[in-house]
Amino acid sequence: MMWLFLIGFIALNIYLPWRLGDLFALENVVWLYALFAVGTISGFITMSLKTRFNNILISIYHNLAVLWLGIFLFLSLSILVFEVVNLIYRLPPAEAGLAIIIFVAALSIYSLLKALSFKVANVTIPIKNLKSEVKIVQLSDIHLGVTRNKNYLTKIVKKVNDLNPDFVVITGDIVDSKAALAKDMFTPFKDIQSPVYCVYGNHDAYVGLGETIKKLEENNVRVLQNEVLMVNDIKLVGLNYMKADDSVYDPHQITNETIKDTLPTLDLSGDNPKVVLHHGPWGIEYMNENGIDLVLAGHTHGGQLFPFNLMSNTFFPYNKGLAEFKGTQMYVSQGVATYGPVMRLGTDNEINCITLVPQN
Repeated sequence: MMWLFLIGFIALNIYLPWRLGDLFALENVVWLYALFAVGTISGFITMSLKTRFNNILISIYHNLAVLWLGIFLFLSLSILVFEVVNLIYRLPPAEAGLAIIIFVAALSIYSLLKALSFKVANVTIPIKNLKSEVKIVQLSDIHLGVTRNKNYLTKIVKKVNDLNPDFVVITGDIVDSKAALAKDMFTPFKDIQSPVYCVYGNHDAYVGLGETIKKLEENNVRVLQNEVLMVNDIKLVGLNYMKADDSVYDPHQITNETIKDTLPTLDLSGDNPKVVLHHGPWGIEYMNENGIDLVLAGHTHGGQLFPFNLMSNTFFPYNKGLAEFKGTQMYVSQGVATYGPVMRLGTDNEINCITLVPQN
């Protein structure tokens, strides 16, 4: 699958400059090939740089590079549509080229603006053995760093307090850049007026797990590492980021732990409702075997950008929203921020307001 992706990506970097040059009748397209090559290579290089270094140049470079990746996606889709239409009805090249550029620019601006805000996604979930209603606010995939900063986190915290939950959970990927670990990026967490519990995600480990956990706990966020706590008569289970079992290949793997092996080692006894926090939305069959009532997860971003939002279910059977497996429910957040391009198309940044009610 990865090889097919790379081959397709390289092919597009060859085809798109040529096609644009042809539409606009450019005599020399070398500079277009150079632009595409620099932009595409930069988009991948910067993903690594931002986890190692923190300076203003890296921040600017990163934001420009990932913006290009989003534009590249929209340009690829637009030219694909043009080619299909052009087979049926011959379009004037220059006018078609100009229309493509305007459409891609408009779509990019719209997607960028959409990614700068978030909505509240409300859901009510019946839970057996629950004595009384419990309101939980879930935050996932905040991705603090070179694109999301303290100001964005402050807006999130204000909305969380407006919702007045019994407690707050964070299901991983709090950071994605070294910039997040500088100065006072985490201080808004202190202003949350409810208890906050957290598990880490793969990006937290890439950036620096020990330092990330330290800063979270200094700012009143309780990080659960394969632990069980009683919270509002609920057994709240926090799992480290891990794959479901050893039969699964996870390109983000950061530990040899598995859900299959780890859950049975935890104290899951008693009739209290059991809610698991885990960054990845998988392993529900093992959750079910161990009597888990609800799993709260993130990681997928719901696909983030069209058309990936339509394809994401192929990679993540539990991609977004509420699902059920033999009585165990799983709720997957689209995340309150973005990864890579600061763009959303067909998905939303969301804070999840989850009301647990006794099951009749």
